[in-house]
Amino acid sequence: MDITGIGSVQTYIYNSQTGKLSSKDGSADEFVDYFNGTLSGDSSESLNGYDAQKKYNIERLIDLNGAWGKNWFQSGKDEYEITCEIVNGGESSYSINGKKVLTNYVAATHLLPPGWEDTKSPYKTHQTKAYDPTTNSMNLAVGDVFDLGNGYKLRVGEDCIETIGYGTGSKEDDERVLHLEYGLNALIHFADQQCSALAIFPEHTPMLLSFLQELGIDTSREFTLNETKCIVENGKIQESGNKWVVPSSTYQKALQQYEEFLSQPLSSRQRSSLKV
Repeated sequence: MDITGIGSVQTYIYNSQTGKLSSKDGSADEFVDYFNGTLSGDSSESLNGYDAQKKYNIERLIDLNGAWGKNWFQSGKDEYEITCEIVNGGESSYSINGKKVLTNYVAATHLLPPGWEDTKSPYKTHQTKAYDPTTNSMNLAVGDVFDLGNGYKLRVGEDCIETIGYGTGSKEDDERVLHLEYGLNALIHFADQQCSALAIFPEHTPMLLSFLQELGIDTSREFTLNETKCIVENGKIQESGNKWVVPSSTYQKALQQYEEFLSQPLSSRQRSSLKV
C-alpha cells in the first residue's frame, strides 16, 4: 500500500452490513486490516498518524449516518465507496460514492508556543512603504510619523505608539487620540503576526478604519499591512483566509510540527516527540 500523507486520495469499499472495509480492487491492504481490527498499528511500519486520523474519521462518518437528516447508507444497498483525501495535517475530506459528505478540521493550536500572543514586544516591520494602490497595501513601520491634522501626530516607536501633541487639545481630543494610540499598537502587532485580530478592540476599530482610509487604504476589499493580508468582516479587521484565529505564520509552524508527528510510523512514534 502507498504511504498515506498530504495529498493522498484513497478509496475503499464499505459494507454497511458487516461494518468492514475492503480495498477497491480486492487486494491486500494494511489500512483495511487496521480498520477492521485484524492488524494493530503498532505492528506495522507503513501505517502512520494520517492512517490513525483517517480511521477515526471514517468511524465518525459511519456513526454520523442518520444525524441531521443525512442518510448516507440507505436500506437495500450494502456496499459504498468511501474516498478519503488528506489536504494537510489539519484538513481532510470524505466522500461517499463520489459525493463529498464530510470535511474534518483538526486545529494544531495545542502546539502553539507559550506567549505566542504578544502586544508588548518590539514591532517587526522597520521598512517604510507608502500606500501602493495597485496592491492596496502599505507598511506601518518603526519610525513612521502620521499627522492627524488636528495638532496631534502619532509616531511608531520600537515597541509602542508615541503621541506627539498630547495635552494640547481638549480632554475629548486627548481621549480620542489615546484610543487611536492603543488601537494602532494592536493593529501593528497584528499586522506583524505577533497577535490575533482579537487584540483589536471593537471600540477602536471604527477609528482605525478611518485612519487607514485617510492613508489611502480601501478597506472595502482585501488590503495588506506589513505583508499580512487583511479583510473587514462584520465590522472587524481580520486576517484574510485565516480560520484559526491565531496568526497564520504562527499556526503554520505548529501545523508543520503536527504533520511531522503524523508522518511517523505508528509502530515507532512517541507523543513525547510532539513538543512546542
